[in-house]
Amino acid sequence: MRLLLIAPRSNAHTEYSALSAPGSDRAVVRVAAVSIATVAALAPPDFDVVLCDEAIAPVDFAADADVVGISANVSQALRAIEISAAFRRRGKTVIMGGPHVSLAPELFEGRADCIVVGEFEPIADAVFADMRRGALRPRYDGAKADLRRSPMPRWDLYPNDKAVGGVVQTSRGCPFECRFCDVIQYLGRVQRHKDDAQVIAEIQSLYDHGYNFISLADDNFTVYRRRAKSLLQAIAGWNGGGGRDYVMFATQMSIDAARDDDLLALCNEAGLLNAFVGIETDDQESLKESKKRQNLHVDLAAEIRKLITRGLRVEAALMVGFDHDGPSAFERRFAFAQALPVGSFNISVLVAPVGTPLYADMRAQGRIVSDEVLAQFPSANLITNITPAQMSRDDLYVGTKWLISKLIDPDNFYARIEAMSALLAPPPWESAGRGRRRQALRPTAARLFAQVTRDLSRRDPRIAAVVQRAMVLMRARPQVRDAISDTAPGPR
Repeated sequence: MRLLLIAPRSNAHTEYSALSAPGSDRAVVRVAAVSIATVAALAPPDFDVVLCDEAIAPVDFAADADVVGISANVSQALRAIEISAAFRRRGKTVIMGGPHVSLAPELFEGRADCIVVGEFEPIADAVFADMRRGALRPRYDGAKADLRRSPMPRWDLYPNDKAVGGVVQTSRGCPFECRFCDVIQYLGRVQRHKDDAQVIAEIQSLYDHGYNFISLADDNFTVYRRRAKSLLQAIAGWNGGGGRDYVMFATQMSIDAARDDDLLALCNEAGLLNAFVGIETDDQESLKESKKRQNLHVDLAAEIRKLITRGLRVEAALMVGFDHDGPSAFERRFAFAQALPVGSFNISVLVAPVGTPLYADMRAQGRIVSDEVLAQFPSANLITNITPAQMSRDDLYVGTKWLISKLIDPDNFYARIEAMSALLAPPPWESAGRGRRRQALRPTAARLFAQVTRDLSRRDPRIAAVVQRAMVLMRARPQVRDAISDTAPGPR
């Protein structure tokens, strides 16, 4: 059996994606696609599997494949439907799964020959057996997977030289109940984990493929402290040991991690130095509205500063468009963000993903937009699928674009990373006094990353200014050079 597995490109458009079109000589992704590599690992030995990450290379619609598999999250869903239709017109059998299919299977029924709803591991054997017999059912429903039985992803099939960072999925699920989050709707609120040894084996595999930056894909890495500390201890023992160079790790955590000093010390010791933190807003009423309880009744700015003083470079998620956000929200959010020693922000508008409590409430109130496509497949380009309470959708879009432009203004950006560099604790390969021994980035990925950054700088003088001033900071404080470099503009 010949199986082609595809990760579609996202509908999010950035300057970077325009410069790095799939198939161009400079196509590069920041993070490798773990979904298709994991499905490939579940395929029987007699299956001939080919992987296609459309962010790197165009889909070969003339591929000699018996079955085409497509995995789609919400930002990839519309493209997944397009790809499926194109292959089916050519007589190919298409099977589709992934987060958005699991959230709203009714949107995909009839769009592929077969859909997989839920997690694939528990039903993989049955699906592949039916595939081999040419007897795929229209729908398979997977249960929650025991991640301790999840196989090593097939990174040997992936174009690793075109990815800057590798990925290890360490758990699934999150116990929190943020109303706008779709993760808990398809993965559940009971978090399931891979064993420490299993994670270390996957890290070693990525290291052997040349990765010096690895993302621990976890919906909330620090929510179960005992588990997080055990894994961090294992990573600390591996990182830089046995003659290996050091690797930098990143993950997603909630702000309550700042309360545990031992946890933060272990993060630094392990080389876990990049933290994506969902701040969303400093408005208490909006946090209550969204049930973001872990952010309530704490000094968010002080907690962010604490994370940074312990060695964690923070990328903060901010959101605009809550019911308590009026026209003044953009300036207030800017003032709050600018006071944080954070270089990178992930700015978004509030959307209601299908299947979430927020979507149900907005539909009951008649506030889901009439555009059926946008309602069911929310955009990744600052266009909400709900009617805001205190402004128009156009006002929300324009205001959010203004907020982004203010935050990436060279002077504003430089002020924040200067504050960050002054506070940030050095990584373990510096603080241990053993010299800088971080594994070098693979030559192809390094060249492409640098080329895209240069192209962005040539096109936008503001970015060129940021890069130049960031280099001054790197020279002034070389022990945190990696963190500053990763914060500066480049592929996202």
